Amino acid sequence: MPFCAICGKKIAQNTRFCPHCGSDQSGINAPEFADFTSEEMEEVKKIESYIEPGERVLIVAKQSRIMPGGSITTPNTIFATDRKLVIRNPMMLGIRENVQVVPYREITSVNLEKGVFSSEVTITAPGLTTELARLFKLSRRGVAGIPAIPKEKAVRLVDIVKEGIKRAKALAERPSVTVALSPVDELKKLKELLDMGAITQQEYEEKKKRLLERI
Repeated sequence: MPFCAICGKKIAQNTRFCPHCGSDQSGINAPEFADFTSEEMEEVKKIESYIEPGERVLIVAKQSRIMPGGSITTPNTIFATDRKLVIRNPMMLGIRENVQVVPYREITSVNLEKGVFSSEVTITAPGLTTELARLFKLSRRGVAGIPAIPKEKAVRLVDIVKEGIKRAKALAERPSVTVALSPVDELKKLKELLDMGAITQQEYEEKKKRLLERI
């Protein structure tokens, strides 16, 4: 199931207008990817179905196999896009996988704990406790640590998530704009309602008269 290109919520396939925020999903470009190594591109291909048209994958960070908190056989891979985090756990040597999507609007904070060779990225997402618990050990409700991330990757990952949180917050605070219909447009809409049988001829004439007085 795809996600809205603006608010990040799940929407039905081939939906033009998001039922949650109303944004138009048409005319959006294909997914974009930053400059990655061939190995990283192979990882990106595994989660392409979770990347929306026009969405940009900014970083691929895989947990260390040997550092504390990592996994020798099935390390998690964290993808940060310009809209969300995608966390993939291959599980059972690739026989099956678990992928979780965490939109930036659901994350309230992100922190970095630096180690000698690797770092831990801690994200706070109160509404995603169950999902995060499937991949990481929660230190407390809604707070998950992603350990064993290479230091340079961890720093960049935190910066990307912080910027994503900022953009998501700005979008949520943006006032909605309501476009008022002109009297001519209202007349057209009124005629459509009459033709559909939604209003009677008498109701149509009365409303039409009031609208014509405004022109």
